Amino acid sequence: MAIVIIQSPNLAPEQETRIGERIITALQQEGIAPGSVVVMFRPERGDIYLDGLLVQAETPARIQPPAPIAAKPAAPVAAGEPAGFKTKARRSKPELEDLKQGLMQKLQDKGSLSSFEAQVALDLKDCDWAPATLRRLFTELEEAKLITKSGQKRGTRYVWKGMVNTPQVPPAVKLVKAESDEE
Repeated sequence: MAIVIIQSPNLAPEQETRIGERIITALQQEGIAPGSVVVMFRPERGDIYLDGLLVQAETPARIQPPAPIAAKPAAPVAAGEPAGFKTKARRSKPELEDLKQGLMQKLQDKGSLSSFEAQVALDLKDCDWAPATLRRLFTELEEAKLITKSGQKRGTRYVWKGMVNTPQVPPAVKLVKAESDEE
């Protein structure tokens, strides 16, 4: 279990929540399961002696966090998704399953996708959590042998192994002027 301890006297609960979520996300991206991470916030305690100077610890009152910057309006919510789906710190299993189904549908339609193309296709490009979540979903699909992964880093593409849904278009008809033998 990973334990992260932050000692600081000046953090409001909202700040602690944001910092904790960012630490858990960073550790998750490094391969540590989020359920095995504990982030503890403690007030600074004790005096510190630095090069001939004694700094005594104070116990100041908690400060209020700075006013949040007005966020730009979120993209319209697709039918069937709850309003807070894209802004929540964590998604529920049904939401992840719906996301996985949408990803599979886009892969079937296009044949192959990069992570960025998947974010755009699923309208998740403004979601901070999208890259890590999509990587996890791509890995699940790869383990289920539904897709293959090619390339590395930014050049990674995920290719659908099954039949690609291509629209059935009748063959183009070419009109040719008939030559007449009457001269």
